[in-house]
Order: sequence, then C-alpha cells, then structure tokens
Amino acid sequence: MTRWDVRLALAAAGAVLALVAVDALAGLTPLAADLTRSGQFTLTPRSVQVLGQLDAEVTVTGFFRPDQLAARRDAAALLDLYRQRSSRVQVRFAALAQRLGAAAGSLALQYRDRTPVVLDAGRESESDVTAAIERLRSGRTPVVCWASGDGERDPQDADPETGYSAAAALLRASSYATQQVALAQPRIPAACDVLVVLGPARALTDVEGQAVSAYLAGGGRLLVAADPWIDGTILASVNGLLQPYGVGFGGGLVIEPDPAHAAAGDSTVPVVALAGGDVFLPAATPITGAPDSGASAIAQQRTDLGRRVGDDSGPFVLVRSVEQPRSAGVTRIVVAGTSGLAENRTLPPAASSANPSLLLASLDWLSGQDELLAIPPRPLAAAPLSLSTSGLRWNVLLALPLPLLAVLAAGIPAFLRRRDH
Repeated sequence: MTRWDVRLALAAAGAVLALVAVDALAGLTPLAADLTRSGQFTLTPRSVQVLGQLDAEVTVTGFFRPDQLAARRDAAALLDLYRQRSSRVQVRFAALAQRLGAAAGSLALQYRDRTPVVLDAGRESESDVTAAIERLRSGRTPVVCWASGDGERDPQDADPETGYSAAAALLRASSYATQQVALAQPRIPAACDVLVVLGPARALTDVEGQAVSAYLAGGGRLLVAADPWIDGTILASVNGLLQPYGVGFGGGLVIEPDPAHAAAGDSTVPVVALAGGDVFLPAATPITGAPDSGASAIAQQRTDLGRRVGDDSGPFVLVRSVEQPRSAGVTRIVVAGTSGLAENRTLPPAASSANPSLLLASLDWLSGQDELLAIPPRPLAAAPLSLSTSGLRWNVLLALPLPLLAVLAAGIPAFLRRRDH
C-alpha cells in the first residue's frame, strides 16, 4: 500500500466520522427548518405571543387508543412545537380518558384550577390548541342564554338526530356557561353575553319582540336561526327583529343540485367547504339582504323537490354576520339559515365536520373574544408532491445511478495512482 493509498483511506475515514458527528449533533439540537409552503411545522406569531403570556404551566393530556397511533403522532408533533417555544407547556399521553370527561382521540388542557378545555378529535389544529390556551389564560366564562318557551331547539335534547346535547357539551368544554331564558319578560338578563334563538316554532309575541329588540339596541349579541317553510307569522316576527339591521330570512327551502356540494347526495343538505373542513347545513333557508351557483329555493312546501319555474335562483347566503354601532355599544348578530346548524347529527361523533368550529367561532365573535379568531385554520397535513410520468422517469434515472457514480468517481484517483506506480 502506497502513501497515497493511506492518505486516501484516512480522508475517507475522516469524512465518514465527520458525517457521523454532524448527524449526532443534529439529533441533540431542536433546531429545524420548515420548508413547507404553509409553514406547517412553524407556530404562527399569534401562538408564540399567547405562549409568552402564560404565567403558570399548561398541561396537555392526550387520550388515544392503541389503534389511533397516526392521530397520536400528529398531535405529538404539533404539541412538540409548543414545548419548544415555552417551558410552561407540559405534554403527556394517557389511556384513562374518563378521568377528565374526554373521549378517545381528544386533548384536555389544564391551567391553574380552571375547568379543563377539551378538544375532540377533528379540533386539534394549531388554531384550536392556541384558542384553548387563550381561553384558559383569560379566565373568561361568557354566558350563553338559550331562548326557550317558543319551541326553540333545546340544549338538553339528546335525540341523536335533531337534539342539541352535543352542542351543549361542546360549549361546556370550551369555557362557556349556558342558561335557558324565557323571552316573555320585560328585558333580557344583563348577564347574557350572547342570546341564542334557534328555530322558534311559534310567532314571537309583542312582549318577546320588544325585549329582544331592546337587548340588541343596547349593544346585545344574538345568534338567530330560522327554518324553511315555517308559518308566515313566525317568519314575520323573526324578520321584524332583524329588519333594522338589513337582513332577514327568505323562508324557502334551498336545494343544492350538485351532488358534490350536498351531504351524501341529499339535495336538502348543502355542504360548504371551509379551510377547516366541511360544514353541513341541513334544511336551510336563504338569508335576505345579502348578495345572491346553480342552487334554487322553493318558496312553498311541496314533496316534489325538482326545479320549477318561479323558484328563486342562487347562489344564496346561508350564514351571515352583522355588526352595527349603537348608542349603548356595538350590536353583533349571526344569522343562520337553519336551526340544524349544530344539531347532534352534524357534530362528532355522529359526523366529522367543521360545524363545531363554525359554532364556536360565531360565539367567540359574538362574545367579543376576537383574539380567539386571530389564527386561521391551515391544512392538517402537508400537501403531497405530485410528479408527472416524465418527472417520475427522470427521478428514477437520476436517483438510482448517482450513488454508484459517486463511488466510481471516488475510486478513479486511487486507480490512476496505483496504475502509475
């Protein structure tokens, strides 16, 4: 073996040792580079700001079954970003979900002695986790007053299809307090941060209408929903409340003819795609006073849902927010064209949808918690890289021979040197 061969062997060994050392050092440091277009593996500035405001530990407990390894891995990857940013974030995984009233596949966040916030499966994105931390940190418990007495949707109704018990559980797990109030009183209680009137089955009386109108005129906050084909007196009484704010309900039934935008091909259940998922809006009526799609609205009740001459043409607005300054404050209203917006069949575990996020976002905005809406949802996973057939062919042709060519190139100097000697 010549001196040149020894030098070449030492250089190769040194290169291998250097690579091993670099790899070992990389494993010891938390530094990483996020090259995804959407910043999939980087917390937003708003999340970083919320973490910087913590003055006590936040414990996040994940509850996952053994068959939920993929979901647990995704949750762990996201929570690691929070741990890297703040030493006050503690993460653990457990199997006894019942201890905190959480279901399998959920995350429970605890802070000080406050009621834990539970994020169900499907609501575990960065925007959800950061909003949960902010809810706990702020310590606010907005009061949602649920109107009763006129056949409205009942939050205690556990019917698997049309009940609202899942929505009530969602509010409890999101630091909201709920109470039922009768509208037939001189005034809406001042403790109500948000008044919810979902699908009244009887026309509002003059006393009820005056109470709600006075509440709104004083800067009140209202989530109101009506259904299609209801009695004209009911529709007129609800629209009378909304008339000063330039919106109302059309009263007809919206039909979505495109199966791609209807739930399970049901033309009476339009599906609206949002960044955080699909929202199901069963049996909806259009919002009037808003911009106008191939959808149509059937004004009068009938069994034949096919399109006829005289049916209104869409597109239609099915959910809308209104904000109007008043002398006593700023009035905010969310108008939904269906009282089924958050019924049990549209929420987990019955359905995987963005309806929970839409309900919470509406109540967060109505209750003045705008800071909880500062982080828009982003894709839950990085988009796959698509290669054309020709691109895939070039990838194979270049990737396979390159390592072999590199080895041959490294051996050429040694071969030439040995040949000279």
